[in-house]
Amino acid sequence: MEIKVLPHWVINAERSETLMNALVRYGLPVQNVCNGKGTCGKCKVRITGTVPAPTDRDRKHFNETELSAGIRLACAVTPEPGMTVEMDFVDNLDRKEAALLGMKVTGIDPGVEKVYLTLSEPTLADERGDWDRTVDEVIKVTGKEIVDAGLEVICKAPEIIRAHNYSLTATVTEREILDLEAGDTRTTLFGAAVDIGTTSVAVALVDLLQGTVRKVLSTENEQTAYGADVISRISFANEGRENAVLLQTAIRRTINRLLKELASKTNVNPAEIIKMTIVCNTTMHHLFSGFSVSHLGVTPFVSTCNRPLEISAQEAGLDINHGAKVCLFPNIGGFVGGDTLGAIIGAQEVLEPGNHLLIDLGTNCELFLKTNDKMLASSTAAGPAFEGAGITHGMRARKGAIESIKLTEEGVSCRVIGGQTPVGICGSGLIEGIDEMRRAGVITAQGRMGDPERISTLPNQLRSRIRKNGKGKEFVLAYGLEQGRDITITQKDVTTFQYAKGAVCAGINTLAEMAGISVSDLDSVILAGTFATYLKVENILNVGLVPNIPMEKIKAVGNAAHVGAIRALLDRREFALAEDLHRKIHHIELGGSVTFSDYFTESMYLKRLD
Repeated sequence: MEIKVLPHWVINAERSETLMNALVRYGLPVQNVCNGKGTCGKCKVRITGTVPAPTDRDRKHFNETELSAGIRLACAVTPEPGMTVEMDFVDNLDRKEAALLGMKVTGIDPGVEKVYLTLSEPTLADERGDWDRTVDEVIKVTGKEIVDAGLEVICKAPEIIRAHNYSLTATVTEREILDLEAGDTRTTLFGAAVDIGTTSVAVALVDLLQGTVRKVLSTENEQTAYGADVISRISFANEGRENAVLLQTAIRRTINRLLKELASKTNVNPAEIIKMTIVCNTTMHHLFSGFSVSHLGVTPFVSTCNRPLEISAQEAGLDINHGAKVCLFPNIGGFVGGDTLGAIIGAQEVLEPGNHLLIDLGTNCELFLKTNDKMLASSTAAGPAFEGAGITHGMRARKGAIESIKLTEEGVSCRVIGGQTPVGICGSGLIEGIDEMRRAGVITAQGRMGDPERISTLPNQLRSRIRKNGKGKEFVLAYGLEQGRDITITQKDVTTFQYAKGAVCAGINTLAEMAGISVSDLDSVILAGTFATYLKVENILNVGLVPNIPMEKIKAVGNAAHVGAIRALLDRREFALAEDLHRKIHHIELGGSVTFSDYFTESMYLKRLD
């Protein structure tokens, strides 16, 4: 049966599947943290026309006002004729683009260039083939040792050569001709840098001649339909080859969708993109490439390939120039992937003399510690709490998300992205909210939410916001009013956050001890990631997300991994640096470490931690 999906899709669904299954099958971005089990409540849709009766799953997550408005869980809906579905799409309020505005280009040497050629016409005395004639002229003009080309490029040589009276442009590397174009097209040369995150994907269109970023777009990684974190996706992929293909198709489709949108916004045809760099964690790297993740999910977490890879766009299933080179950053080891190397390339102050720590905060947290004689890297199982998953009213940083919170005697004031009615809370809001609740006395340093009757020092406007929710206590940040849905932080949310931040802080302390230094010996702490850009240093210190370090040593650098991908796209020496670093950095596995476990217990407290 046909189901309308706003704003402009029509899908064919079967009664034997759930609405979520149908949406996922069509590649529409529906959140699926719990993999369709109905426990996360994130696959919210609004249904008009034929509206199904609410199920027990729906009643568990939505109040009567929402249910009467047609809000349902996609995983609980059986498709019916006449349904119109409105999905909770990701807005392009592009914080990733804002996080790249301060990028500085160090040099332009992409390793690919355009060469204008004027060929002699064939004669009885010169019967060289069209391709041979072209290669000979490229070698003559550039001095390069051209030995490679794809069959597709060779096949179109006769047509291209004669289209402009034997004048043409060849796009070349040191050893290969990637493309041929009729006439002189040397004024344009484009590349794309891709950051594949577990939760979101960003693509930057880059002018390889000017060294400028033309446009950056990001959206939700379509793989989220199969699980919120890398562990759930590894588990899904290992259930069968079909599942692994679904994940590979989902990420490639996400990138192609962004490439198509970039084309519409910049008038740059994707076929003009001749080079691409990709940064991602090890799991995303394997799922994109089609590598098995069967050994990545069990100790000792062995990957299929950690070396840098260069493949054609055609092999990668990407809708850019078929001959384009796609360069994947190498992985360091375990779950520490090329995105960490990208972050190092993007924030190279971490390589300066002294002791420097890089923290890349996201769905996963990667740590890189450089001392005068060691380079160590590790990852912590922080989980997706910082991105909103696992938090009752958590969401990504988009319109409607509470991003900043202040508690006063008069009550609670919230700053909402887009300045509209709040519909949830993003990571920066969660951290500041918990810090404010701790400071005001709503929660203790142990993370326990107090009984309002027993907190005599708490102002009435704050005491009245603490209430029981059937599973414990919660604190109301914003009352629902017209929507009838209050935005709260629950006791469970606080505990979930404590586990996430405890893992990060414990990882930092463990890495420092293994390097033979103390946290106080650090000369700088660099916070990377779009999420980290919007955090306040005071908040992260107060809740113990990082050990107690002087504030002046902490610096946020934005989405450094994506900056690294852009730099490597523009300058091949930067990619060579990443390749060199991947051989020198020692990976530390924290799982099973007694030291990490000891630090983790201490790091659960919501206070400044020594």
